[in-house]
Amino acid sequence: MKKFLRKHCPKIIHKAYAETKFWLLCHICPKAVASELFRGIMGYDIDWKNPRDLNEKINWLKFYSDTSEWTRLADKYLAREYISEKLGEDVLPKLYGVWKKAEDIDFTTLPDKFVIKTNHGCGGVVLVKDKSSLDILKVKKTIATSIHEKFGYRTMEPHYLNIKPVIMAEEMIENDADFSTSIADYKVFCINGEPACILICTDRANGHTNLSFYDTEWNALPEVNAGHHAGEFKVIPKPECLDKLLDYSRILSNGFPQIRIDFYISNKKIYVGELTFTSHGGYMDYLSYDFSLKLGMNVPLIHK
Repeated sequence: MKKFLRKHCPKIIHKAYAETKFWLLCHICPKAVASELFRGIMGYDIDWKNPRDLNEKINWLKFYSDTSEWTRLADKYLAREYISEKLGEDVLPKLYGVWKKAEDIDFTTLPDKFVIKTNHGCGGVVLVKDKSSLDILKVKKTIATSIHEKFGYRTMEPHYLNIKPVIMAEEMIENDADFSTSIADYKVFCINGEPACILICTDRANGHTNLSFYDTEWNALPEVNAGHHAGEFKVIPKPECLDKLLDYSRILSNGFPQIRIDFYISNKKIYVGELTFTSHGGYMDYLSYDFSLKLGMNVPLIHK
């Protein structure tokens, strides 16, 4: 079939065939697709019967545990209610508006600076630093593309597919740190409701982000970085609010085998960014195997 298509059909037919084949595989045997993705990215096979490291266990939990709460809390809009109930509204960026379609966005109601994004995946974020110079048609086109994306489909993260997409406009959290060209993202990996380590993402630009790992006592862990990020590390000053950051992580992660809580810190104030159950889809090739194994050892396997 492949040889026939290559010889007699235009590229659009090839693409349609590939997309149809992938769609069928995802719906008939999604676990097999996840296995193939895992092998291609991580370089070894998932042991479905005896998963050990964090990446393996994230994938096991995708298919064998109850992920209904994953869907609700991975939804950046619905998660706001959960976060507010647990910590109060003060830890959330201000919400300026919510829309179902890009053409419905009312830019006249928005302030000079804001962030506009979709609620159902990774990316789909537009930073607006000056509304007066904004190309509104271009932004609407970008957001329209993002909201129609079936996020979670190609990465085999099924819980994202059940999120009802919306568009959100939120307060822009200002970067006041002198150690990063972009606002630092403090990602707290929690195991069984207890913070295990912190990944700080800095200097986001042109598709690259600097990754620096610290333990919960703020000891540097440069040996953790692997793959394209091997040898990469940046000294990050210990936040004055570290204890509060860890306390917030315990509250938000309580009851989950594993989860990542993302924070921003601006003007000494903590903001909760999002909750993530499948870090990097469960294919964290930037994490050394030994460290992934260390984290995974304490993740319980809870069946549906």
